[in-house]
Amino acid sequence: MSQLRHTLRLLLKSPGFTLTAVAILGFGIGANTTIFSLIDAVIFNALPYPQPDRLVRIHQPEGNTNYWAQVDFPDYLDIKASQRSLEDLAVQYWWFLDFAGQSNPQRFTAIFASPGLFSLSKLPFVLGRPFTEDEDKHNGPLVVVLSEALWRSRFNSDPSIIGRSLRLSGKSFQVIGVCPRQVEDVSTPAGDVIYVPVHVTELSGNDFQNRNEHYLSLFGRLKAGVTLAEAQAELEIIQQNLVKQYPASNKGYGIKVLPVQENMVSSYSGVVWLLGGAAGCLLLISCGNVANLLFARGLARRKEMLIRATLGASRASLLRQLFSETACLAGLGGLTGLLLAAWWIGLMKAISPDYLYRFGEVKLDTRALLFVFAFTALVSLLSGLLPALNLSRLSTRLQDQGGRAGTTSRQRQRTQSALVAGQVALACLLLVGGGLFIRSFQNMQSLPLGFNPHHLLTADITVTNPNYANDQAKMRQSFAAVLEKARALPGVTEAAMNQDMPFQWGFGELNAPFHVPGQPVAEPGKEPTFCSQDISSGYFQTMEMPLLLGRDFNSGDRPETQHVIIVDNALAQHFFPDENPIGKQIEYLWANNEGQKVWTIVGVVQNSRHNSPDHPLAPYQVFLPYSQRDNLYRALLLLRSEGDPTQLGSAVQRIVRGVDPDQSVTQIMTLDDLMTNRSWTRELGVSLVSIFSAAALLLSAVGLYGVLAYSVSQRTREIGVRIALGAQSSSILKLVLWRGLKLVIIGSVAGMTLALVLVRFIESILYGISGDDPITLALAILVLGAVAVLACLFPALAAVRINPITALRE
Repeated sequence: MSQLRHTLRLLLKSPGFTLTAVAILGFGIGANTTIFSLIDAVIFNALPYPQPDRLVRIHQPEGNTNYWAQVDFPDYLDIKASQRSLEDLAVQYWWFLDFAGQSNPQRFTAIFASPGLFSLSKLPFVLGRPFTEDEDKHNGPLVVVLSEALWRSRFNSDPSIIGRSLRLSGKSFQVIGVCPRQVEDVSTPAGDVIYVPVHVTELSGNDFQNRNEHYLSLFGRLKAGVTLAEAQAELEIIQQNLVKQYPASNKGYGIKVLPVQENMVSSYSGVVWLLGGAAGCLLLISCGNVANLLFARGLARRKEMLIRATLGASRASLLRQLFSETACLAGLGGLTGLLLAAWWIGLMKAISPDYLYRFGEVKLDTRALLFVFAFTALVSLLSGLLPALNLSRLSTRLQDQGGRAGTTSRQRQRTQSALVAGQVALACLLLVGGGLFIRSFQNMQSLPLGFNPHHLLTADITVTNPNYANDQAKMRQSFAAVLEKARALPGVTEAAMNQDMPFQWGFGELNAPFHVPGQPVAEPGKEPTFCSQDISSGYFQTMEMPLLLGRDFNSGDRPETQHVIIVDNALAQHFFPDENPIGKQIEYLWANNEGQKVWTIVGVVQNSRHNSPDHPLAPYQVFLPYSQRDNLYRALLLLRSEGDPTQLGSAVQRIVRGVDPDQSVTQIMTLDDLMTNRSWTRELGVSLVSIFSAAALLLSAVGLYGVLAYSVSQRTREIGVRIALGAQSSSILKLVLWRGLKLVIIGSVAGMTLALVLVRFIESILYGISGDDPITLALAILVLGAVAVLACLFPALAAVRINPITALRE
């Protein structure tokens, strides 16, 4: 304890040094603790199930992509009957149901699931039971299972909820159970969640017998002793048989078995690992910076160490004293880092979108505290070992030499120079990685969208009432009434509806096969595909998408008239390169026998991007009129305003309630915000990597400045002699600058070499740029060189101003 008090007194005597060292270490430890907690929660933290590594998700990717890689219900039944590698299989998809238990309807996220979804978790229910196979059938009883979170928040943990009836989208459901919160980790996108049998087709409107309807997520649990590779091999054989048996619907589809946890984080794990590497580099730079500070402080304490050694202090006792100071600094830095990490984690959780629900699990738990403790010890060792050994060795030598100090030893100079060169190398590595990531993000942001997303408000008025599903004319009338009233709102310049908003979903687009009558017929599985959107008239004006040929949809496009379609310019140019596409026809190959199969082209619109840049772009886009569709289920209202579009939110709710009091409105936000949410992890990565890179550059510059400044102070007599003998200011300037720039060149070469080796690990998360992009590499060198020259210039100018007479007298 007395040793600790003595150490604290010594540190308090140098408040500037202490605060600087603690701040540098605190920032480095805090950044690493934050990123460690993120990696631990998102990637390493196992799902809360027995044997979570046995849980898998099964995709049916089309071609070489995993996007929209869902399965259809008939294939699910065939796979379930044929496979022997999995204990059980379960399918689910999510949609919405409206709860009419209060004055205003409340929208719940509904998971339409097979009973096996609950048995896969191997967890007991909080209350009641799951639904059974007998209940999961067409026209079966309407039963519902509540999620634990919803039961506690909406129903106040009422134990008598079992057996109660809930009015959901116009139907009465009986509550039979409350499932544990952990089930939501796999099944839930976000929001208040309920579970209903997958066969509740009256409310979902899906055709379970259609092998072209790939909308179900398929989960399974590996049997004991079965490996992932063995399950993959068996399911590949089953998939090949399905392709042979049903070539019209299954040709071109593969099958892929992935661990559930890997599947959940695959879209952002690369960004998280990049942040981990950047934070690690920053910590090493921080340690090098503090080590140089300790070197400088140690040289100022040579007389103190000499007196201690003269009075009988052994080298071991001197080392113990120096290490206790370093450990105290590291401990204060660790405490500061812990406080910073707690604040940063809270901020990150507060601003993360709901669909990234694994981010909500980031916390400072026991493992994070152990990480802080271990890193504090490591920082103490890395920062203090070399300075302590050097100073204790110097003190014993000074005692042997009778106290004659002389100039700084060459060994110490080499050590300090090596530390600075290492800092420069790591800063160069961070600048290259950060530059690549920033330019990749800029490439994504600068992609031509084909529409103007600014000043647009979006509102989801998805219809879940079965009365509308059975009366499409009534639904069209309801949508038309809402749209008419919205167009009359003050400040609204344009208004339209779309059934599938750009950037609405986080997965890829559903590409439907088509054929152009009169042109060669493609083989099954090799047909051209398009992504279709159901829109109202005025959509192109609202989105500011130029109509290149033909006309927009109008009131004359009714169900009984000729069915019409508007195509994008890419489709028109490819299939009708030398002729006018207006009046040509397109045949939809997935249409049911009773559905519309052939449409006539009445317009051509500018190409546009419907999905986020990190998902494949549909080869062609087509647009169909709301007024002729017979499978409407939702309307996404878009309002373009002159001012702030968010001011229209309450007015939209009043309009929808006025048309139908039982209809709810959700997800009212600007299109800019919706698009930002989809790229949030990349924006987080860009922001943090930029901060880490800037901090690394600053610390490296400070370290370089410190070493050169001290070198100039130690060579004051030598520089004075040079000036007295006639040396020009330019030669003195070159002398000091060259010493610093040599360290920068060595560090830059090492850092660039390391960057070129490691960059291949992040190429998968880059967009529109290669890992060896010459512009990024050149910019990194230029920025590093400019900062280094600035850091070297101040000590060099100080050397030029040395008075030789004063220097020779010292």
